[in-house]
Amino acid sequence: MTQIRSNQQNKALHKYCTELAVELNNAGVTVEAVMKDLQADFTMETVKMMWRAFAKAKYGKESTTELTSKQINEIFDEVNRHVSQFGISMSFPSQENTPNYLASYDTK
Repeated sequence: MTQIRSNQQNKALHKYCTELAVELNNAGVTVEAVMKDLQADFTMETVKMMWRAFAKAKYGKESTTELTSKQINEIFDEVNRHVSQFGISMSFPSQENTPNYLASYDTK
């Protein structure tokens, strides 16, 4: 059985989506520019919607709760490659990168 994404990966995903939304907005990039049929500012939810679109296209998965740890990493690479067209590239959050990094995001 393949391991489903961990709680830490979920926190990292939400942290990444939140921070990428800020970077995309600061760069003046709209959701429409990235997702073609929408025009809105980015939020954690719209970035996660983009993430889910990659999950559905690549793996047929509707929810991030269904993704394996490997799939989370592969989708991160896809999203990062896609948004890099707009001059934005970010690392995926991890405790190894910054000691209290993920602790600063509470998923409630």
